[in-house]
Amino acid sequence: MGISKLLSLARERLVRNYVVRHEAACWLTLAVSVGLLLGTSQATAAPAAEATAGCRSEVTPPKGSRSPSPTSVSLATPSRGAYIGLYSIGPILADRRDFVSKTGHVPAIVFTFHDWVSDEDWNSSSPHLRTFADPMESASISPLQLAEELRTQGGVLAVAWAIQCCDWDSTLFWYGFRKPTVTVTRLLAGDFDDYIVTVARQIRDYRHPIMLTLFSEFNYQGMMVFGKQGGERLEDTEQLCRLYGDPTWPDGPERIRDAFVHVIELFRREGARNVTWFMYAGSHYMNPHHEDYNPWLHPKFFYPGDEYIDWVGQSAYFIDPRIPPKLRQQELRTPITEALAPGYEAWRTVTQRPLFLPEFGILGDGSTSRARIIEEVFREVLPRFDRVHAITLAHFQIAQDVYEVPRLGVFPDEENAWKRAVRENSQYLKQASFKGRE
Repeated sequence: MGISKLLSLARERLVRNYVVRHEAACWLTLAVSVGLLLGTSQATAAPAAEATAGCRSEVTPPKGSRSPSPTSVSLATPSRGAYIGLYSIGPILADRRDFVSKTGHVPAIVFTFHDWVSDEDWNSSSPHLRTFADPMESASISPLQLAEELRTQGGVLAVAWAIQCCDWDSTLFWYGFRKPTVTVTRLLAGDFDDYIVTVARQIRDYRHPIMLTLFSEFNYQGMMVFGKQGGERLEDTEQLCRLYGDPTWPDGPERIRDAFVHVIELFRREGARNVTWFMYAGSHYMNPHHEDYNPWLHPKFFYPGDEYIDWVGQSAYFIDPRIPPKLRQQELRTPITEALAPGYEAWRTVTQRPLFLPEFGILGDGSTSRARIIEEVFREVLPRFDRVHAITLAHFQIAQDVYEVPRLGVFPDEENAWKRAVRENSQYLKQASFKGRE
């Protein structure tokens, strides 16, 4: 597993370390982790033939809901074009102000994270489960307070209310000495039902629309929850399909699918009708040339069905191939078509739900303007992906400092390119619209 892959997967962990501690030591920890991991693991190796015995490669999502879905209010699919918004982790209010200043418009959607537990509680025997009344990471505002602030300005909050399977930057985790206490297996056993119900009631009582997903880049989470106890990696498991649920279905994706169903059913029983549910994969999803490709991570194995999910999608990180920047993350050093097209086509075979790109980032080394690729992507490329109806641009200081995604406007001509390609383009919607009644 290369450093670029680990950087991508460790997004939430490193961000919190960066904001809370401001220590360069977190990079040393990451480097040590990667070095040790390289000696012990090869990422996403193909399972042995005996491991896949009995697995079905052709499946369809299960049909039907065990409980009726209440009449709901959710983010509407635009008849044309796409919502444009902001992706931020950290001091989100400051990031939003800077986004408005640089783009000249408010975001229709703001995407961020509010994990079930903090870093410090990740393997605690009695972790504090954070509700939507608790402050967000590195902010003095709760998700519901942020949602209300955005609503008054025509936007909607999208939250990765994330269960994190793994402490990606911990050497002890990779050697099996540090394990989470909040797991998908325990969720499916009902251990956290009271907590889920508490959050469902908070969101129900808020009454206004909000977007939720349970996992950040579900394919990475899914590859880590194989085995009888749900704690084995895809490349390590001896049985791909026989140790959980349907013996012909890959266990990791099946657990992720069932986690969505379990939580959404609890929300429905509490009458939380104001949630737009979405799920998204990582960048370069289903690209056979990418190091994380595996046919058993296809969305058909993860998807719970249109009865449960309103929007689907993936991350998209890419470069201007005509001016290749110097990057640590070499696997992301590709054009947008390689980052987006394979996943787009894979989703097309599963559902016609609209696509949301929550983590959308144009990588760069800070030495060259990205104005040309900004204008080209938003004017020419994205309109060809006509089922992409929502995009939130990565625009936050940590992305620039740590993830090689500079803020918009590092070069003045980038703001001019955005103005021409996005701000003045009716294809991109700056206000959220909803279907159903609040």
